[in-house]
Amino acid sequence: MPESYRTKGIVLNTIKHGETGHIVYMYTELYGRLTYYVKGNRSGRPVIGKTRIVLQPLTVIDLVGCKNSRGEMHRIEEATSSFLAPEILFDIKKSAIALFLAEVIYRILREESPNPEFFHFFINAIYTLNNLQEGVANYHIYFLLQLTRFLGFYPSNAYQEKSFFDIRRGEFTVLKPQHSFFIDQEISAYLAAFIKTTPEQLGQLSLSRTQRVSLLNALIDFIDFHHDAVYHISSIKVLSELF
Repeated sequence: MPESYRTKGIVLNTIKHGETGHIVYMYTELYGRLTYYVKGNRSGRPVIGKTRIVLQPLTVIDLVGCKNSRGEMHRIEEATSSFLAPEILFDIKKSAIALFLAEVIYRILREESPNPEFFHFFINAIYTLNNLQEGVANYHIYFLLQLTRFLGFYPSNAYQEKSFFDIRRGEFTVLKPQHSFFIDQEISAYLAAFIKTTPEQLGQLSLSRTQRVSLLNALIDFIDFHHDAVYHISSIKVLSELF
């Protein structure tokens, strides 16, 4: 008989399957990343039991899941909303950031293994984004930087004025690296500022759109160099247009 379990899950991505079905990728508290199959009604909206569940990226739900003995997709037997995030749902800028955060985690974390510390970080990041009043335009950069802690290559904080950030070594240097994997002095200074900041201080960091896009792309390059699993993140274009 299939084994049932209870856990919290964070929606990462939803893909239509057939005429009414959906494949839902989640990061769960109990098992890490899992894939679920969810049926839809005649209108195509996903239905779990008698409940219509919003499957927007970063939706947090409490669910009763069921393992498939053949190792295929899990099923969701019951589900309720664990956390309603009205700011993320109805604020276009926060929705865009939520889409980006979910896509980054979807592409980077692919293994089915529990990581309670990361789950705690991820769900707190959702709460923080929802409640953030100032510095929203900088939040996705802050999140990426904090994510590198869990990936094992958080940047060294030994910054000196007019330093370069060496992507290969993961540290600042006053000497220009003799290879192409580095961040220029201007953007490196902003990276150092983000390392020292907190979510409450993000509004104090003033960057132009060009500077913000450059720092975002530099962080993506940094993660891609050390993790080799970022690939193409389509939601970057939307963020670049908004911020």
